[in-house]
Amino acid sequence: MFAVLLLLASAILLAWALTGSGSRFQARKPKPQEVPDEFAVDATPLSTARDLAVWADTPDDQDLAREAERVADHEVDLDFASALRRVSAVPPQTPPAAHELEARVRQMEAQIKKDQELALDLQQKAEHASGADKDNLEGESELADAQLALDEDEIADAKGDLARLGADVQSKVVHAREQHEAGESRLGTLAYGAAMAKSSSSPHSFRAHATEWFLLRSALTQIRGAQQQAAATAERLSGKHDALEKQVQQGESEKQSVTGAAALQVVQKLSADQRSMAEFDKRIQDHQELIGVYSRWIDSLQIRQMAAVHAMLQSCLWIAAILLLGFLLSRAIERLLGEASPDHKHLLTLRAVVRFALRTLALLAILFVLFGAPEQMPTILGLVGAGLTVALQGFILGFCGWFILMGRNGIRVGDFVEINGVGGEVVEIGLLRTVLLETGSSSGSGYPTGRQVAFVNSYAVSGHYFNFSTSGQWLWDELFVQVPVGEDSTEMVEKILQMVTRDTEKNARLAEQEWERVTHRYGVKSFSAAPSISLRPASLGVEIVVRYITRAQERYEVRSRLYQAVVEVLHQKKDVPAESANPVAPR
Repeated sequence: MFAVLLLLASAILLAWALTGSGSRFQARKPKPQEVPDEFAVDATPLSTARDLAVWADTPDDQDLAREAERVADHEVDLDFASALRRVSAVPPQTPPAAHELEARVRQMEAQIKKDQELALDLQQKAEHASGADKDNLEGESELADAQLALDEDEIADAKGDLARLGADVQSKVVHAREQHEAGESRLGTLAYGAAMAKSSSSPHSFRAHATEWFLLRSALTQIRGAQQQAAATAERLSGKHDALEKQVQQGESEKQSVTGAAALQVVQKLSADQRSMAEFDKRIQDHQELIGVYSRWIDSLQIRQMAAVHAMLQSCLWIAAILLLGFLLSRAIERLLGEASPDHKHLLTLRAVVRFALRTLALLAILFVLFGAPEQMPTILGLVGAGLTVALQGFILGFCGWFILMGRNGIRVGDFVEINGVGGEVVEIGLLRTVLLETGSSSGSGYPTGRQVAFVNSYAVSGHYFNFSTSGQWLWDELFVQVPVGEDSTEMVEKILQMVTRDTEKNARLAEQEWERVTHRYGVKSFSAAPSISLRPASLGVEIVVRYITRAQERYEVRSRLYQAVVEVLHQKKDVPAESANPVAPR
């Protein structure tokens, strides 16, 4: 499968290369003319010269393109004039099927001449007549005009039939010349330099110079082909001229030996041959002039191609200098910071950052040399900014979160907080992250684990956190005591409630005061912080649940103190075994 895909990709690449820019600017072949070969006109020099105008980028090249077009147009006009003269002087043989049509055309031409004279005569008589004679003459005049129009339509059809048979060669040559002149008027201004349009990159970049070099190479190939075509045409016309010159020399010798009508024919033929030789000389001169114009054009393009190569070498020199400078700076950084031990983490970090920045700058400089500064810089900066916003969304939110954390309802170093289920003491609040000394969640043991946990400050914007060191430092904690089946738990409940109330009375009063200040501002009813106790069935008896208020930082100490007091209450009941009435850990 891979081999098939590779072969298909290669074929597509080859087709793409063959149909590239060079094929789009090849000389367009003129439309074939429906005339015999001896009277056909070759308009290729003009079409080639016009197609080559797309490579004329500079003013000098445009002047050469205009000169080539002028000379080629003159040569094609000479060829048309020569073809018309030759087809008039020596008409080709008429096909047998066309004799009847030619006779019919001649007969109808004579009839049309008579009809024109009759219509003109009747019109003049009708103008000078009066009364009934005028009406009769006007009717006859209208009838003559209608007959004349009918005869003209008939002769047009006959000439069309004659043209289809190929008999009217002169009209075909004239029609070909009219088409050529109409095409010249439709073409208008040439698209000078269309193939040499500048790329979107900087004109001083390596890419621009390389593109210019490839375009110049394509232009040289096209113009060399046109030059070779002009040389071949000039050589072909020279051969015809030499052959015709030999015929003229033979005719001069024959002229001395003939007299009368034969001598007149020989002289007329010699005169026609001399005119043809003069036309060949002019056409050969035009093609030689074309060869010179194309030669100067080639020299101009070769100079520009050499300048493009020089500019590419200069860009390569800049790239080599950037690489060399980057290597030297990298070695200097390695010498300055390379001996840092693993304990010096900030030096290792600084070395990595500097090395990355240096390589990034070198890469950007090389890209600038290769492609130059883009023209749509505001658009590119906008796209890069949008991409960086998406890619660095976490860092941006972290930076914004720092302002929130440093605000009135934020956190401070030393506060006990819970973030994403991790509780601990705040030891650092940076621009991008917050560091906690982990002690577990609010329902955990509360002992420090020795680990530092870092959070990006974006949680302050997109998430939530609990700060137990502010006015919301109070939290509800619970105690669980199991009473075996058959034991009276009423007295034990009263003692435990009295003990918990006495121990947490001060904290409860302070919590109610703080809650009252907070809820009064929002118009919310204040809460009671008094402890509560409830009973619920358990698998081995009854479970006593005690809820009380405590400070977040003191909950572990308060819980231990209350458990110790509960154990003492349990031991005071002599009829309750210690193993059957034990407090359990909170859930």
